[in-house]
Amino acid sequence: MKQQSFKGMLVLVAALLLASCSSFDATVASLSVGGEYHVLTYTNFPDVPEFGNGTIYYPQENPGTVGGVAIAPGFRERQSHIEWWGPRLASHGFAVLILDTNERGAMPDARGDALLAAVDVLRRESTRKGSPLFGRVATDRMAIMGHSMGGGGALLAANEHPDRIQAAIPFAPWEPQALFRDITAPTLVLAGRVDRIAGVDSHAWRHYQSIPESTPKAYLELEDGNHYIADTERGTDLETVGRYGIAWLKLYLDEDVRYERFIYGDLAASDSGKFSRFVTSP
Repeated sequence: MKQQSFKGMLVLVAALLLASCSSFDATVASLSVGGEYHVLTYTNFPDVPEFGNGTIYYPQENPGTVGGVAIAPGFRERQSHIEWWGPRLASHGFAVLILDTNERGAMPDARGDALLAAVDVLRRESTRKGSPLFGRVATDRMAIMGHSMGGGGALLAANEHPDRIQAAIPFAPWEPQALFRDITAPTLVLAGRVDRIAGVDSHAWRHYQSIPESTPKAYLELEDGNHYIADTERGTDLETVGRYGIAWLKLYLDEDVRYERFIYGDLAASDSGKFSRFVTSP
């Protein structure tokens, strides 16, 4: 595993955070399960043409303004296939919109458009009077995620609109054509070594390699994982997948460098037996 020397500017942020907090008790165990906040949901936000139904998950308690996360399912999938991400991330302090595409067979580019539209929905919910999230979303802290073709869509959106998001997490991404040389948002690629649908050498690993070395990025390939590593019903190690997703968003969306050790430090090294490839850059 490659150790990262994180941006000096954020080290100062960490010092200020630590000075202002009496304790920091996040552990591998606490990031592997639901977080400290109770989770509420709603679906009655204004419709947009880029996607169909959607569910917003958010923390009931008020931890201050929270980052937003939009998540798209894969080919022929619905929200239910990835819905576990909603309560998991919201319980750790994020506002999460999981969407259904207009067409279940939509290609990655349409899913990328849907993700960007979902990000805009979360931004508007923070200014819409009557919204449960009124005044609660940090509109400059937005991430996109997606499974399979949804992951391909997340990569396309991050590549084509780098000014609109601050982090990306494609899992088992499927996109056979594009390279992603213009991605600047920190990107975590999650994959399974035995993926028979989006083989890692043709998809996830190739995607990761095409992202510039100057962009903070990580590639985590579960040794026993398949295409459904982050699926609600079929994921076999959601504790590990969720932990790295939460840590990535805390580190790069919330800019809280106290979570760096869960990706780059000794705590991540303790997971080395679970991964066939664990690569980070820079």
